[in-house]
Amino acid sequence: MIITAPVTDYIPASILTTQGDIVQRGAAQPQRLAAGVFGIGYRSGGIGALVGQLQLAGAMNTYLKGTGLGANPNYRVLALRDTGIHIGTNTRNVAGNQVITGVGFESSVIIFVAVDSVTSNQNWSIGFDNEAVHQSTYRAYNGTAITSNTTNSLTIVRDISNMLLGLLSAIGADGFTITWTLTGACSLKYMYLCLP
Repeated sequence: MIITAPVTDYIPASILTTQGDIVQRGAAQPQRLAAGVFGIGYRSGGIGALVGQLQLAGAMNTYLKGTGLGANPNYRVLALRDTGIHIGTNTRNVAGNQVITGVGFESSVIIFVAVDSVTSNQNWSIGFDNEAVHQSTYRAYNGTAITSNTTNSLTIVRDISNMLLGLLSAIGADGFTITWTLTGACSLKYMYLCLP
């Protein structure tokens, strides 16, 4: 298909390419709506709504989602499963760096839930980390105190002499690194949820 519309400052050149995913409406000409990459979407403002010069015909707040090569895209409500998530578990009882791989994407935020390996201690931690901000709320001192921490996303404190603290020190294309600080002896089990 050849598109002859002029490129102006309100019609991006990428919309007018014969290799692009979307062009604009066209009962007669032009009209290219190629499948695109699985999971890539465009937001709809509702039936018949225009975004720039692009006609979007999905229901309000749905997204035009590519379904793979050779298949037409469709409008759907955006869900976390469409953007990619990864859930995992691990353990720790020493200081140093722990590298986690196999996530499948670069995370923007990771949610941690940790428990003391000795469950009768009743210590736990819930934390959030994006490599720049490390925060957790935790139950410590054998379940006798609940407090928060703005320097670590994983915090298990048995007592002042025995604790294990962790924070994200790196996020990569397929995983992340937790830097652990150990005082005395302490061990934990943790789960994590990676969000794109």
